[in-house]
Amino acid sequence: MSARRVTALIAMAAVVALLLAFIVLGPMARWLLEDVNGVRGLQGKELAAALNGVRGTMLTLFTGLLAAVAVVFTASNAASARRSARATQRSAEAALRSAEIAEQGQLRTFALAQESHRRTVELTEQGQVTDRYTRAIEQLGADNLDVRIGGIYALERIARDSPRDHPTVVAVLAAFVREHSHDPDAHGSAGPRGRNRIRPDLQAALTVVGRRSAEHDTDRLDLGGADLTHADLAGVRMAGANLNWTDLSGANLADADLSEADLIHAKLPGADLSGANLTEANLRSADLSGARCVGADLTGTFLDAAELGGADLTGVTGPGAEQIRQRARTDEHTRL
Repeated sequence: MSARRVTALIAMAAVVALLLAFIVLGPMARWLLEDVNGVRGLQGKELAAALNGVRGTMLTLFTGLLAAVAVVFTASNAASARRSARATQRSAEAALRSAEIAEQGQLRTFALAQESHRRTVELTEQGQVTDRYTRAIEQLGADNLDVRIGGIYALERIARDSPRDHPTVVAVLAAFVREHSHDPDAHGSAGPRGRNRIRPDLQAALTVVGRRSAEHDTDRLDLGGADLTHADLAGVRMAGANLNWTDLSGANLADADLSEADLIHAKLPGADLSGANLTEANLRSADLSGARCVGADLTGTFLDAAELGGADLTGVTGPGAEQIRQRARTDEHTRL
């Protein structure tokens, strides 16, 4: 209830009270005395005393009536205040719920926008990777040597930028080596020291797969049956690789990681395996005649029927000289 309305009600009540007081204390007192109570003929002090008695009674009744009205008015105001408080509380709760709903809606909208943006970025990036991959594959099949080398290193960048495409890139480069290492012009060009070397694009592909991050591999590296004669594979990471029937004659495999690799019937005459990790590698029936294996780790290496004639195995870790002689084929030129 507004302050103006309360003031008006108080003023009206005051006027009514004054009017009632005038009536009660004035004409009504005499009427009650003479007509209601039947008291007539009083004069002077007796009349004044009788009127005062009637007036006292009326004042008591009037006061009680005012008190009752005040109680009713107060109770009404209290009930109205409680209703107003409850309405205010309900309004506040409704406003709070509305704010919470709005906040949740904003959070959902923000999350959806973020997810949509992430997907858009991912699709855009994947589209760019696909375009780059397509161009690199086209370069890999070009007639020009330099263009092919450019395609190989473009594929390496794709494998680094997109872990999802890493296995595909490695498989493509390995297939390229297996397929083209038998080309008529794949070998024979003289290197800086006058030694024959593998064709530059094949060497580039081997370098890339040899230094790849193996943590993203899903399949073993497959170079089985490839002709890698005189390839530079120093320090390559080819753990667990398939090198069965691979020709590695004269290849540089110093410090290479060939642990658990399969080299069954592999050709390694004259290869440099100094410091190579061959733990648990399978060299059954492999040809290592004249190979340099100084300081190599042969722990758990399978050497059954391996050819070690003229090979240098000084300082190797793993089997002793007698064990090697019992398992592999050695001759008077083998150094143990």
